[in-house]
Amino acid sequence: MKEDYFTEDFILEMKERYFRGRKWEKIRPFKRVAVLAIDLQAYFLTPESRAFLPSAPRFVPRLVEFYRAVEKLGVPIIFIRHFHRGDIMTRWWDGNMPRDDPLNELLEEFKPFARTVIEKRTYDAFHGTDLEERLRKLGVETVVITGVMTHLCCETTAREAFVRGFNVVFPVDGTLTQNRLFHEATLRNLSHGFAVTPLLLEVLEWLSSE
Repeated sequence: MKEDYFTEDFILEMKERYFRGRKWEKIRPFKRVAVLAIDLQAYFLTPESRAFLPSAPRFVPRLVEFYRAVEKLGVPIIFIRHFHRGDIMTRWWDGNMPRDDPLNELLEEFKPFARTVIEKRTYDAFHGTDLEERLRKLGVETVVITGVMTHLCCETTAREAFVRGFNVVFPVDGTLTQNRLFHEATLRNLSHGFAVTPLLLEVLEWLSSE
């Protein structure tokens, strides 16, 4: 089920298939933006973990570069950290993700950008958290979804953001999951009814423009 799929060819193919320029033009005027950085924890991004995503070595440097550029632009980055114990997530995944497990810490490469961290216990970063309240206080109109995993926490949060009235940007190269099929399935669904799917570079060009 797991594969190293996150190549430049894959990224460009996904952009070609699922980016909808007309939708992007509708969102572009709404530039009060926050970036959500979802579950960028060692549990998913280091080889010693059972949940390691094989494309992580390709993905992490790309996202670090994006966050560095976003931070220089003054765009807030809100990190989301997941843990669960003794609940439906435990039953589904046959195990806990304890809060105090070192593998559940943010990956070291991302810690310099993690000035705001919200903890969640399920796929949806809004459920049982103050994420929406924080976004409203910042005057945010549009959220940019990044992180892991594409088809679980990232997709669920994107859908919920749309339902709550936020514009959603879901860069084709801004999230990572276990394989190409899961990643593409999310892009196919979200691009139809929930989100616009540009490249991270195009998001930066948009945020940098007057």
